[in-house]
Formats: sequence, C-alpha cells, structure tokens
Amino acid sequence: MRFKPHDFVDNIKTWEEIISTKLHTRPIYLETNGELQYSRVAKQLLGIDDSEYDMQEYLYTLTNKEIGWTLLFHNMPKVIDPQMRTEIVNILQMHRENPISINRFMAFFAGKQLLPLMNTPYRNHFVNTLQSWLELIQIRYPGLVSNQLQRIFLDFVKWSNHFFPLWLEQAPFESSMPRVLWYGPAKESEIYFLYFLYLFGCDLVVFEPDGENIFEPFGLTDIPTEVLANKGTIFDFPFDKPMRVQTVTSRASEQVSEHLYNNSALNYPWKYAEHETRTRILNTTYDELFILSDAHLYLRDGFEEENGVIYLPVLFAKVEGLSLDQVDYARKIRKLHEQEMTYTATSFPLLPLQKSNMQFHMRDASTDGQLDAEKIMQLSIWPCKNMPLGAQRNMANTMIRFIESDYVQPLPQQSKVEHAQYLFGQLMLIPEEIIRLYQQFDYSYLNPTILIFKEEASGQMQRQDAVLLLFASMLGFDVIICSPGGSRSIEHFITGHLLNTHRLEKISFDETLAKTLNAPLAKDTSDRKLDLKTMFRRISKKLK
Repeated sequence: MRFKPHDFVDNIKTWEEIISTKLHTRPIYLETNGELQYSRVAKQLLGIDDSEYDMQEYLYTLTNKEIGWTLLFHNMPKVIDPQMRTEIVNILQMHRENPISINRFMAFFAGKQLLPLMNTPYRNHFVNTLQSWLELIQIRYPGLVSNQLQRIFLDFVKWSNHFFPLWLEQAPFESSMPRVLWYGPAKESEIYFLYFLYLFGCDLVVFEPDGENIFEPFGLTDIPTEVLANKGTIFDFPFDKPMRVQTVTSRASEQVSEHLYNNSALNYPWKYAEHETRTRILNTTYDELFILSDAHLYLRDGFEEENGVIYLPVLFAKVEGLSLDQVDYARKIRKLHEQEMTYTATSFPLLPLQKSNMQFHMRDASTDGQLDAEKIMQLSIWPCKNMPLGAQRNMANTMIRFIESDYVQPLPQQSKVEHAQYLFGQLMLIPEEIIRLYQQFDYSYLNPTILIFKEEASGQMQRQDAVLLLFASMLGFDVIICSPGGSRSIEHFITGHLLNTHRLEKISFDETLAKTLNAPLAKDTSDRKLDLKTMFRRISKKLK
C-alpha cells in the first residue's frame, strides 16, 4: 500500500473539521492499483490570532475534542533498547570508515531489525519514505557524515519503533492516519522526525506562538505555513483548562492599543519589549552630547523599527580635559551624574578578571559549534536568570554578536578561539548594577548611562573594562568617559572608529569627581539649560 496525500486547503470547511473525520469521508479519497490518494491536513501556524489567553483556550479546546491527537511534543520516549543503540553506532562507524550508498544504508537498518512496519502491508511505503528522508538529510550533511547524525538516527529508530506500531494497533492507516500535533520549539532530531511523518502522510499540525518557523533553518519548506496576525511568547501548553480568563474590557484595551499604537510612530510603555535591538553610535558635538544625554531615544536621529528589530541611537564618547567655562562643565557633569539611570564609576577595573576556563561552558552553550542564545540562558553561570525572558534573550543574542565582532582587539599571539573564550568569560561577570539598569530600560524612552570619570590617581582602565563598556553600548547604554587629564583609557583595546572624542581647552591632572560635583555655581544661579540656539552660537564662534 502506497499513500499519496493531498494537502487540504481551507475553503468551505476548515482544517479542524477535516482532521476530525476518517480518511474515506474527506474531500479526496481514491484507491487504485495499491495507491491511496486522500486529503491530508498539514499545517504550520506561526504566531497567535488575538491574545495569548484566546490561544490557550483554543489549544485546550482543540486537543480535548475526540480527534485522537498524538501530542508528540509531550513525553516523547527517552530510552532506546541497548542492542539497537549498539547496532546504530556500529553502522555509522562502518559508514565513516567505508562509505556506503543510501540503499545499503537502509538495508543495514532493515537487516538489523531497526525499522518498524517491515512485516506489514506498509513496508514498501515506509522504506520509500525513508529513502526520500535520507536524501534530504544528505543535502544538509553530505555523504551522511556528521557527529549530529548519531543523535538523529538514534531518536528516529527509538521514536518510529514506539509510535508506528502503537498507531497501527489503533486503526489501519488507510482508515485513519495518525494525527500529530506539535507545540513550541524543537531540537534537530525532533524536526527531522516530524518531517518524516509529513513525508509518510500523517496529519501534522504545528503551533509556534512566537512566529518562529522551526523547519526553515533546515531547508524543509514543503509544509504549508500560515502566519497569524500577531506574535506571542511560548507559554506552557494548556493540558488543563486555563485558569486565567481575559475580560472583555481587557481584550478591548489590547485591541485599542493594537490599532492605535502598533505600526505607528506613537509609543507606549514597553512597546518594543520583545524586539531584538541593534545600536547606532551617534557622532555629536560636545554640547550636543549633553543635550541628547537626557533625550528619549525615539526623539534621537536614527531611532527606527524594522522587521522586529529596533535600532537604538546611543552615545559612546570621551571628553578629554576641562572646559575654560568650569561652571558650565560642572553643571553638565552634575546633571549627568544625578540622572536616575546613571551608573558612575571612578575606580578601575570595573570588572574582575575571569579566572575560570570557559571552554566547557561555551561548548554547552553551542549548537553545531555556534553559540546559541537559548542554551546560553540555561547555563549555571548565566548572570541574568531573574530578568524577563525577552530581555534575557536579547542580552544573549547581543552577547553572541559582540563575541563575533572585532570591537575588542585580541592580545598578540591570542587565537580566535581563545579571544572568544575571554570575551565570553568576561561577559558572565556583568555587574548586578548594570543588569538592574538594563532591566529598567524601556527601549524607546530614557536609556541607562555609564559615566566614567577618570581621575589620575584612580588607576588605569583594563581590557575587561573595554569589554564591559562596549557590550553595554551594544545593549543601548550611553557611555561617556570624562578624562580631565586627557590620558588614554579604553583606546588601547578597542577598534579606533568607535569612540567619539571631544578635546577641551584645559588639561588638569588633579581634578576629581567630588571636586567637580562640589564646584560653586555662583556664576549662574538660575541653573539655565543650554538650548540649541546657544549651542549653534558657540559652534559658530569656534569656527571663526
């Protein structure tokens, strides 16, 4: 018996109605010459329609209908027969030493009794499906040679031998194909098993509330996909009737917010909380630096939202020396220092030096040799576990981009791997004060600031300080370094084009932050604010 499914497209009836029925009652059901054609429900739903409350109610209701679902994401078998494990490992080892064709690959698997349905009318269909499946895997892993394949094959043999006999006991496949539902993220072996079920002809429905297409990274694009109106978060699957019910008023409030604010320039608190962030460093004048330091980000040049990414214009600057107008200089520093979201430092290093070996932590945080944000968040040494998941994920992704960048220069004779391990280790020591400031950071409003006042007697800034300041800048912090003595600070360690430097008229080696903050304001008791007209007048005077 061969199966040839036709993917059902919602029209007069919905897919929920079709999947509830036996095969012979569906729009297409035709058996000729040992081949069965039928309507099959295959669907990947990305996002949510209205709210997460409604989605939870929907999933609970859907999975409690008399459909006969296999909730494949829940309690998948974890143990494989030891003899089967040994046979799979031996076949893969033999293949590595002396490569064999896909046909011989399947023959070895069948001969070692690793495949189900071999003594049923569905043998040929299972084998043909396996061949198509292996050909797809071979595209990703040429020659079927990769360390990842052992896990894929172990899980495939384990799960196929568990589920296919179980499904066949319930009903012959020509009467009722397995109805499989998957919810949430999936590992590589799970994705390939799901795709095998799709190729075999099972009904397959995949829900991804966060809008992530789990098949796309593996080049598996055949499964019909529907993108829903909104993106949500991966909530716990509602096996029991949801305890939380959204009121009509709450739902109406969300709809008003959706139509009034989304896709517009209007802002409201935490509008971009689940967005990824990227930063742009603003090149400013000296006076403009302090004017912008207390401006909401959405009012700065370069603030932009694009395809789920929010671009944050930040200040990353150094002020060398003192202004001849010491009252104005003191006022600027005092204003910056007293802002609620400012972290001020005068002694160094800001970070201790990481002494632990990061090799194994980085291995545990990687997939296929690449750092993985989700795995980073699961590390025992991850310092941000108490933050909201959206903020954690953004910080982990920013960390990956930072490590892959060339912003911090490696030491002489330091390999690329050693440099990555150094950066990774230092970022695991982020101070609690910085984490708390970031947790308060609403991307479109006031951003946190790190104010460095480099006193000549306070020690030299170290390489790990450059790591912290650059990483904070990539998170969206303003970083302003004041060096009255004009001495170098993090320039020793970073790419030269990143830091905007403003050199003032006077050099002072004995200026301290306390002295600046306590400077008298007798020359101007009105605590005036520098407006744009004054700023341009000063610029014009300097140009003359």
